[in-house]
Formats: sequence, C-alpha cells, structure tokens
Amino acid sequence: MPDLAPLAPHLQPGAHLRHYKGGLYTVVSACLIEATLETGILYRANQGNAEILWMRPMAAFDELVETAQGMQTRFSPV
Repeated sequence: MPDLAPLAPHLQPGAHLRHYKGGLYTVVSACLIEATLETGILYRANQGNAEILWMRPMAAFDELVETAQGMQTRFSPV
C-alpha cells in the first residue's frame, strides 16, 4: 500500500490558507488520489457552503500562478 508524502506545516489538518483570489480555506486531511497515487489535500471553504470538501494534488498548493500583481503561490498560510 502506498504511503502519503510528508505534509508541509502549512498543509497539516486544521491549517488555514488564503487562495490567491482571496478565499479562506481550512485543511481537513490528506488523502491518496486513486488514479495517480499522489498525495492529495482535502480542504473546505470558510465561506459559502462549508459542507463541500474540495481536493487538489498536494503539489498544486504551492504552484505559482500569474496574477495582475505578478507571480504568487496558489495558496498561502494565514
């Protein structure tokens, strides 16, 4: 059985993140993505429908995205 990759401190369950577009999110847990066996991160919005869980590959959280203010990470710790 594959193992989860080690989680950075800002991706630990309970961590609070701000999306580059401004939304606030809370990390719920890590998971394995069945199709790729990559480590994924389950997270929940702190606004809107908080019952919905979202998932992204762990690597996507620290990806750089181009914005009007220049390059920045997709999520940053709060």
